[in-house]
Amino acid sequence: MWDEISKRYHLWSLSNRWFYFLIGLEIKGRIDHAEYILDVGSGPGIFAEELAILFPKSKIVCFDASTEMCKLSRGIRGDASYLPFKENTFDIVTFFFSLHELEIASALEEAKRVLRRNGVIFIVDLNRDAPQILKRASKLILERIMGKKYAEHLEKTWREFKSCEEIAENLRRKGLEVECRKGLQEIRIIAKKI
Repeated sequence: MWDEISKRYHLWSLSNRWFYFLIGLEIKGRIDHAEYILDVGSGPGIFAEELAILFPKSKIVCFDASTEMCKLSRGIRGDASYLPFKENTFDIVTFFFSLHELEIASALEEAKRVLRRNGVIFIVDLNRDAPQILKRASKLILERIMGKKYAEHLEKTWREFKSCEEIAENLRRKGLEVECRKGLQEIRIIAKKI
């Protein structure tokens, strides 16, 4: 599915660039310097572009399962459950509206493995507890932009996604220090490797 909607998704991502930048500012407020940043499920790479503005000296790696998305981001294609990087490589690992598409436990285990000590995993994703009217409106909008198949996929994924608390608990069990916040539509989780 992702390969066939990559161009439409890219255009939609561009229209939301302002939000990507705000999230980047939030990360920058927590970590002033990062040598290496990994964006897991990077899609077309728009979030990575915003991070590059805020972290101009950092090496940012885009990683996605979709061949077409990797062409757009100039990223590395692969499975988030088997990251092809050495242990303790990255200062920041991000999941920007991508964790709901992945096998959560193994993706987070891999993120922890490649994260350096005092590094941060930063997750922004769907709030399972968002109001139904917001979920319905999102489905209608995305159906027009991405097509019915994507909109139905998102609706199902949103319904089945783990809660903020469940994801935070998974990270705590892995030995990370975790903060969890819920917005109306999204969750934000910051997990520090200590």
